[in-house]
Amino acid sequence: MKKMVAILAGDGIGPEIMEASRPLLAVVARGQGHDIICQEGRVGFAAYDVHGDVMPEETWELCCRSDAILFGAVGLPQRDNELTPDMRPERRALLPLRRKFGLAVNIRPVRVFPGLEKLSPLKERVLAGGVNLTFFRELTGGDYFGEKYLDRAGEWAEDVCRYTREQIEAIARAAFRMARETGEPVTSIDKANVLGATGTYWRSVVQALHDVEFPEVKLEHVYVDAFNLYLMTQPTRFRIVLCSNAHGDILSDGAAGLAGSMGLLASASINPESGYAMYEPAGGSAPDIAGLGIANPVAMVLSIAMFFRHSLRDNVAANAIEWATTIALQKYRTKDIATEDSARIVNTKEMVQAIMDCITFSP
Repeated sequence: MKKMVAILAGDGIGPEIMEASRPLLAVVARGQGHDIICQEGRVGFAAYDVHGDVMPEETWELCCRSDAILFGAVGLPQRDNELTPDMRPERRALLPLRRKFGLAVNIRPVRVFPGLEKLSPLKERVLAGGVNLTFFRELTGGDYFGEKYLDRAGEWAEDVCRYTREQIEAIARAAFRMARETGEPVTSIDKANVLGATGTYWRSVVQALHDVEFPEVKLEHVYVDAFNLYLMTQPTRFRIVLCSNAHGDILSDGAAGLAGSMGLLASASINPESGYAMYEPAGGSAPDIAGLGIANPVAMVLSIAMFFRHSLRDNVAANAIEWATTIALQKYRTKDIATEDSARIVNTKEMVQAIMDCITFSP
């Protein structure tokens, strides 16, 4: 299959984890007979320093003629004062990308890898049975995209939270489809007991869609505050978690703590109709270690696995990358995930090479 991919490495460690991971993308694509055409574009402060804009027009044009985006990271906190809040990468690049390309479905797996249980702050008995969560977060609605008001006198402020049936059904359908394939249960998160409009509406739309299209899928509704507690006390109880934009943002980052490092977590943001998608590590730009060659590339590697799974519909390639990552982590680690065992501490490129050495393809 032929795909055009926009490579937006961004700021901080983004360029080095992207550079280290691209050989893996090429090797797997070639091994599976895919024709992947990669073109680079600037985003974040890397773009601002050249174009005076964190998301220049030429980057938009590149994204528009591409089928998918591989995204590194953006943001340099030490330079935030150079730009007004609305011109910083998060609001000038990330949110507009989601809106323009309709990236409504965000998928973020959270897994505690075998052998890395000691990285988790939770006791081993709580992790027994394995933590293997997949968050489905609605990405284009809610208060992040609602109207915003700030009283000129400074007495009140408001962010409007609005959801349409179409938005809720799109993310719920994606979660239910995965559940149908895997046989796993779905847990839908809301605050229907207090948020009498959006909370109850979310629950009713999810339930109605389930009853009509996916009655065979096990569905549970859990209040967001209760789920937050269960994440710390019963994380192995859940598999597929369905969330609104704000709830998913907070909970998936909290759940990332279970794995012990954001450097292990990938994400995909997908337009469920067109298939256009953006793949990126869940962590940030980590400017404090940028350029040192020690950044953890695993999240970038797993983002590439998600690209094969969702954009190319190639589960063989995705499974090969994910399994190779699991195997490689038994013997090799970057500094941020080092534990007191015999694993060898390696740099960014060596970690990717260790994963590549473990890749084998099987149906």
